[in-house]
Amino acid sequence: MATFSLDDYKAIVGEQEIAEIEKLASWVKGASIVHINSTRFGGGVAELLKNMVPLARTVGLNVSWQVMEASSEFFNVTKKFHNALQGMPLKLTEAMKKVYLEYNRLNAEKLDFKGDLIMVHDPQPAALLRFRNRGPEKWVWRCHIDLTKANPVYWDFLKPFVLEYDGLVFSLQSYIKEDLRNKHIFLMPPSINPLSEKNKPISESQILKMLEKYEVSPEKPILTQVARFDPWKDPLGVIDVYRLVKREIPQTQLLLVGSMAADDPEGDEWLKKTVEKAGGDKDIHILTDREGVGDLEVNAFQRASTVVIQKSLREGFGLSVTEALWKGTPVVATRTGGIPLQVLDGVTGFLVDTVEAAAEKVTLIIKRPYLGRMLGTNGRDHVRRNFLITRHLKDYLKIHLELIE
Repeated sequence: MATFSLDDYKAIVGEQEIAEIEKLASWVKGASIVHINSTRFGGGVAELLKNMVPLARTVGLNVSWQVMEASSEFFNVTKKFHNALQGMPLKLTEAMKKVYLEYNRLNAEKLDFKGDLIMVHDPQPAALLRFRNRGPEKWVWRCHIDLTKANPVYWDFLKPFVLEYDGLVFSLQSYIKEDLRNKHIFLMPPSINPLSEKNKPISESQILKMLEKYEVSPEKPILTQVARFDPWKDPLGVIDVYRLVKREIPQTQLLLVGSMAADDPEGDEWLKKTVEKAGGDKDIHILTDREGVGDLEVNAFQRASTVVIQKSLREGFGLSVTEALWKGTPVVATRTGGIPLQVLDGVTGFLVDTVEAAAEKVTLIIKRPYLGRMLGTNGRDHVRRNFLITRHLKDYLKIHLELIE
């Protein structure tokens, strides 16, 4: 992957923003930061770290990225943690607790924690700190998921580990549990890298080549969702939206695009359910990295789309929404989690609560291209101001200064 310097972003965010970052970075130059998560590929956290780690190195930080080693048994348990912390009424057994703690203990012995700041991402590695002999380093837990309706049994189990951290990072104020409010808390929405393979400008000929490769017509409306195949992303509901739109606009096509993450054991099950729901409809294209769909292909699909949809039932933030808005594509999305930070209703897209409302707004945008262009222009400006990697790097530098200086 290409490495970019801060100077590469001047034309996008302006010289003043770059100067502020360079000043902050000069105060922490040489400091060591270790990021730890559960997978190097697939999902928003891996996407963030893939871009943030090399950029942080260019401003003088010694940054490393450590990934947990675990079996499918562990990931089956932690997927239940993920689902329960977002509200599913699941049981937590003693056997599950044992698996969770054992793999955290094993990884606490294997991973390299040589850093001034240890940033641990999401529930999977949250118990690592319990099994370490603490030194002078500071530990921060970064929660990327929506905890507003967390299953209390799972939260009560996880909370003692979280309380051991020196700092906690959330994407939204509403995600902060009441029993954490006396902790050192930072608010930090995620970001995208506008120069990455997934978000960089590409030519019209490249876009057409990608569409042709996957037998998608550029002459017909394209409705796209880019997301994992899991219950929270509601791919089956997206197909329901598509079918309602197709009644009014028969030539509509649907793209469901997702990567199959190593730490998501439900992926294959939900991919199968999605294929079954599609029922052989030739205008529904279900595409994953297994068919060769990578960052460049996603870039092309999002740019070619008439409308991008994000029909999540829970959503910590939803980076694919930011990606689409950056490309000037209008977004219709559910009013949940971090999505309303990005989709300003009627300004950068539309927020909806039902399948019927989503279909109505998608149909409206397809029938009124000028509306789509206006929403797309506003969306790109909104992302430039709020959700680019340069702002995110500045936030990380401020955390480092506040906890360590």
